[in-house]
Amino acid sequence: MVPKEVLRVIRDEPRLTPIEIAERVKRDVGWIRNVLVTMRELQLVESPARGVYIITKQGEYVLEQMEVEDTNGSRRTIETDWG
Repeated sequence: MVPKEVLRVIRDEPRLTPIEIAERVKRDVGWIRNVLVTMRELQLVESPARGVYIITKQGEYVLEQMEVEDTNGSRRTIETDWG
């Protein structure tokens, strides 16, 4: 899932530009920009300066929950109270 990869890259390397993110996840920069717009609307990332992105606390939480697997190796649904 590429949006998860985008969050992971931003978490691991804060203050990246969309071009740098696109290079790391091997996707078109236009597609990455669209994903970032959605992630900003969901408050998963923020842009402290024009064209630079960092993950928010909410983004860290969502990424952590996306990476949680149950003992069977399948993903579990996570209930949140912020949505």
